[in-house]
Amino acid sequence: MMPTKKIRVLEMIDDASIGGGQVHVLMLAKYLDREKFEVSIACNGQGFLVDEARKLGIDTISVSLENRVTLKSFREVTRIFRRGNFDILHTHGGTAGFWGRICTLVAGRPIVRIHSYHGMHYLSKNYAFPRHLRMIDQLLLCLTDKVICVCASDYKKGLGAGIVKKGKGVIIQNGIEIEKFQHFKRRKSLRAEYGLDESAIVFGNVGRLHVQKGHRYLLEAFQAVKGKYPNVHVWIIGEGELLPELIKLAHDLGIHGSVQFLGARTDIPDILSAIDIFVLPSLWEGQPISIMEAGAAGKPVIATNVDGIADILTDGENTLFVPAKDLNSLAAAMMRMIEDSELRNHLSASIKATVSDGFTVEKMAKKMGDLYHEIVFGSSGKSVGKNEP
Repeated sequence: MMPTKKIRVLEMIDDASIGGGQVHVLMLAKYLDREKFEVSIACNGQGFLVDEARKLGIDTISVSLENRVTLKSFREVTRIFRRGNFDILHTHGGTAGFWGRICTLVAGRPIVRIHSYHGMHYLSKNYAFPRHLRMIDQLLLCLTDKVICVCASDYKKGLGAGIVKKGKGVIIQNGIEIEKFQHFKRRKSLRAEYGLDESAIVFGNVGRLHVQKGHRYLLEAFQAVKGKYPNVHVWIIGEGELLPELIKLAHDLGIHGSVQFLGARTDIPDILSAIDIFVLPSLWEGQPISIMEAGAAGKPVIATNVDGIADILTDGENTLFVPAKDLNSLAAAMMRMIEDSELRNHLSASIKATVSDGFTVEKMAKKMGDLYHEIVFGSSGKSVGKNEP
């Protein structure tokens, strides 16, 4: 029998500030079929995600999701499920995943629980995380109907760590609005704002100012590049706890005059149009939306060869890979990009084709919608994602 009502979905994420997870949630809410789904977003009450959702007429629920156990969060999240009649809870990130799954149990309402990992952060070899984080997710697996990983490497790591189980795990890759990144309207005016003309080479980075993103290695590598090529610049887009430390490092390295910290921006397509080369020196990743956006904009990319990135890009074909934490290799790759225009053009065209063919928001939303439908109403006989064999 065909369903007669819309599936009510609650997408839950802790923070509303701009970031890859927030963009992903917004794209889901925007592109899921509104004939089949009624989508609400639960998150912090102020920020990018709330503002953009309201512009699109998407319902938002303000909730305090603390990154520690508090009575306030427990009460607020439990109240959401006691008052709301949701069919699916889809949590994004560890904090939302903890509160959402625990509080649906306490509320005692029948609901499908889906959890997305936007990167297996605490399984990274390049950074030490508290051991209890893995243990919490292992325990929460029994309260989870489906686990979504954004790439095959995360799925494999999750199986090995006991936070993903065969039969529960699905791979659904991220997707972006391709068309937004393929029009270059403000390149000249944006560069002029910072006193740059077309002769300058601008490296760009978009991401949280967090140890994960490896900004210190970018700045240290840039010092060597600047010593050889005076008319080069770095634009760092994003906000985070490391901003004061990174500003100080730029001054200590003597490169502060050529490094711009642009803060959190909502005009990323315009920013990407104004840069020449995108650099992502992350220590670990899930499947970074920033690289997809840069690729859709046709920007040649230098990135670290870490899981998630290595799942979708190939060294020399559509990116230049460097080892994580290796500032000498990063500096060499940046100088190679400056010197070799043919390489830049090749990588630009190749990554643009890779992203445009495989990572559209429409594909991502369709697979997610099929998963939601299947888990609520039963198997449709269609493959919604792909499990690792």
